[in-house]
Amino acid sequence: MKKPIYLKQKFLFFLAALCLCSPLNAARKKKTTDLPVESGAEGTLSKGDAIKISSKKRTYFNKIDPEILAGVEMGSPDSIRAAMQKIRKNDSEYADNEKVLIVIASEIMQMVWPSEKINWEIPVAPDDNPYIGALESAKQGIFDSSTGNVDFLTILLPALVIFTPGLDSSVVAACRTCITNALTIKPESILANYLMAYLLEKESDYTDIETYLAQAYGNSPNTEEITLAYVRILRRNNNLELAKTILAGLSGSENNLSVLKQNAYIAFDTGDFQSAELYVAKVLQQNPNDLEFLLFRVKILIEKNDYIHAVSLLDVYARQESESIDYLLLRAKVQLDWSKNTNAATETVEKAINLYPGNEQALMLAAKISSITDAPVAGKYADDLTSQVLSRDPDNKDAMLYALKGLIKRENWQEAYEISKKLISLPNVNSEVVSMYVETCLKLNKNNEAYEYDRRQLELRPNDEDVLQAYILAYTKVGNRDMVLKYIDNLMATSSSKMKSYLYYRRSFLQMTEDGALADLRSSLISNPRNDDALFRLYELYFNKKDYRKAQYYLRQVVAINPNDNSVKQLNEALTKLME
Repeated sequence: MKKPIYLKQKFLFFLAALCLCSPLNAARKKKTTDLPVESGAEGTLSKGDAIKISSKKRTYFNKIDPEILAGVEMGSPDSIRAAMQKIRKNDSEYADNEKVLIVIASEIMQMVWPSEKINWEIPVAPDDNPYIGALESAKQGIFDSSTGNVDFLTILLPALVIFTPGLDSSVVAACRTCITNALTIKPESILANYLMAYLLEKESDYTDIETYLAQAYGNSPNTEEITLAYVRILRRNNNLELAKTILAGLSGSENNLSVLKQNAYIAFDTGDFQSAELYVAKVLQQNPNDLEFLLFRVKILIEKNDYIHAVSLLDVYARQESESIDYLLLRAKVQLDWSKNTNAATETVEKAINLYPGNEQALMLAAKISSITDAPVAGKYADDLTSQVLSRDPDNKDAMLYALKGLIKRENWQEAYEISKKLISLPNVNSEVVSMYVETCLKLNKNNEAYEYDRRQLELRPNDEDVLQAYILAYTKVGNRDMVLKYIDNLMATSSSKMKSYLYYRRSFLQMTEDGALADLRSSLISNPRNDDALFRLYELYFNKKDYRKAQYYLRQVVAINPNDNSVKQLNEALTKLME
């Protein structure tokens, strides 16, 4: 940037200040400059002072048609085009301030609305003014704090620097302040509302962003940049139907890559994987090297359980990029869910955590693996891994669920109780949580608490077998033996094979003799040969009888059903050594 640009202007400001302070000049009421400083000893508006700008004071653009100026300040493509049409004349006929305004309008179009075309000639404007200076600085990644903040445009234009990547936090904060001040002056400005939304999205601050975008979109529904930003935020807020409707209303966008991508995301989010794949195909047809959408196709294939093609595409991607967070997470997911290779999945997710410390998705996947294997991932168990997530999002159900599963496997019952207690207080509690809460209560001898809670849950969902199983477990702790046996026997005739297997398993604990217990356990396995609880109880019974051969026979079946459960594998290894 040319440093001398502002020297003349700053000198004029200085002379103006001297003249305005002179009693003689005050008496004459003589105009000394077209750019009066509106407030502050140094010509700078504070956040609180910005609203004090008076429309009655003369500004650099005071001789320009107010409708033209208002169109540029509104800042939408349509309002700018209308203003440029109204101001248009021969180049030699433009006054300096008109040239400056045209350059401002043109730069806004190029920087903020790159999808739009400029259909007017751009004159050469004088550069000894704060408007051009602010624009030049913004294009170079510099926030210009020397504009004097004399009107709406001198306040807002420095904020265009937000389109430069890699800004430090102080610059972002300054931009936020000047956009806020601009909105105080002209809350209807489409440009100012969009700039605020753009900044907030850039900073991942989603609190009020939808409000600003709704304002901008409402006044400029055909602007591609506004529409796409609004759709992104609506998707994030799970307002998918509105997002889909708004996107469909964007004219002439059938083959627009950005629009195709958003349609793909919306289709995926709504579970329409077939449509999502079609949109992805259109994107890759236009841009075969789009690695982001190559991975997005992998996500779709995984959701469709087409793991063979998913793995093939992951291999293609890895030849170009093997360390992206999205690739590592998808690779780990395939290794875990399809290959059932927890060792490989652990290794992959540990690499992700090392490369991207604190990444929420990586931490969650690591916690999931730890809760399955009962082993640390990246040196931490599930509850430790999820603590970072829960510190930012205390009500994250999945994080609490993984932590709870890990704590139960490690028999940390008190902490498990505290988390399960919080989980059941949240809406839409699933039956798995109900079961874990009941189990935790019973381990802490809170038998009545477990029974009363599950009894109420069973009244709400009488056909839920998981809730019924938890109820029977609690009932055996608070009811007498004969009543529980009668209850179980009454359920036998109408129960599914899976439920009948559980009933036999639970009844085995109520038998008075070992032979009776063994008979029930064998009946349990006839109904469901993969009932690992019944198999494990058979292992325990034969182990206690020191019949290690039969004990291992049943334990090995448990290992086969739960190959990733390290605790079971350790028991089998110990039993093998005992038998040597």
